[in-house]
Amino acid sequence: MKSIYLDASIPSAFCEKSQLERRKITRKWWNNEISRYEVLVSRLTIEEIEALKTKEKREAILSLIQDFPVLENSPAAERAAREYIEKKIIPPNAFNDALHLAIAVVNKKDILLSWDFAHLVNSKVERRVNAYNLISGYSRIRIVSPQDLMKEAD
Repeated sequence: MKSIYLDASIPSAFCEKSQLERRKITRKWWNNEISRYEVLVSRLTIEEIEALKTKEKREAILSLIQDFPVLENSPAAERAAREYIEKKIIPPNAFNDALHLAIAVVNKKDILLSWDFAHLVNSKVERRVNAYNLISGYSRIRIVSPQDLMKEAD
């Protein structure tokens, strides 16, 4: 069974009211595909959700992920996140995105699932991450959206 790391954008999209198509796709993946994976989140994922201002939305999202194993931040993940930024793979203003990526990589997860197309979910970033991971002794990772992951499964 492949392991999949969720950043905060995935459970947040499940409860999204403004981006209905994203919510529909996320719910379809969640209801039909999630059982195919070992699903994990991180302390960072939880902290980002806990920072939401709307209590009702925050509690709904947290309830979705409450039973998933939680990966802790580690010095190794923080070091890798800084390396992704230093190598200009992830922009300096997106440290949390780099940290999500690094947490997944350091913990040897197969897939990072995200809706963050700006900093994570694009083929150029994935290629650069995996090239860097290869020469640095880190594992390869697939970075995709739920929509892309469902297409690959078909």
